[in-house]
Amino acid sequence: MDFALGDTGAFAGHSPPALVEAVARRIGIDGGVTTMMPNEDAEWVAAELSRRFGLAKWSFSLSATDANRWLLRLVRLATGRPKILVFSYSYHGSVDETFVVLDEHGVAKSRRGNVAPALDPSTTTRVVEFNDLLGLAANWPTATSPRC
Repeated sequence: MDFALGDTGAFAGHSPPALVEAVARRIGIDGGVTTMMPNEDAEWVAAELSRRFGLAKWSFSLSATDANRWLLRLVRLATGRPKILVFSYSYHGSVDETFVVLDEHGVAKSRRGNVAPALDPSTTTRVVEFNDLLGLAANWPTATSPRC
């Protein structure tokens, strides 16, 4: 649930009648809101997404944080690169390795509030200040640069 009233409200609006009706029907008639296991709805949604966007496979997650974790794993698998790049103090859910900022000396460090990460996220993450095009260029891997 998006308690900040950002993403969900931006996508669907705040309580439009069709959404209220669909949620009430799901909770009161169609079996509740538990979605832990795949169901017919997930199968239908995946088929519809495949039809619309031409991708054969889809993965579902229950939060943006889970989606970001899954995406990082897929990108690492596809690229063979262990590190990611984030913008300092940008929000990426609660994925440990995105809770990285630049300190006053320009050194990557775990962000305040990142409680007990499994490892120091500065070892898996490069950080660039927002709108720092030179910093981005210096940290962006190219075909000729070493793998990040």
